[in-house]
Amino acid sequence: MATPSPQAVARQTMAALLREARAAGWIRVRGEIRPDGSMTVDAGMIEADTSDDFLEGDLRMGQ
Repeated sequence: MATPSPQAVARQTMAALLREARAAGWIRVRGEIRPDGSMTVDAGMIEADTSDDFLEGDLRMGQ
């Protein structure tokens, strides 16, 4: 039997991780698979803090 490629293994692993995280009730699960087969996972039980540190006054140009 042929050895599976790193990308195929990464896809299978990511699919299993997403399935289990959803079944466990995680609110946020996001994964990224790179061409070399490495993965990055961003997951959490609470929503990500999406607020930024900019105020409307800081966004004015030409002053």
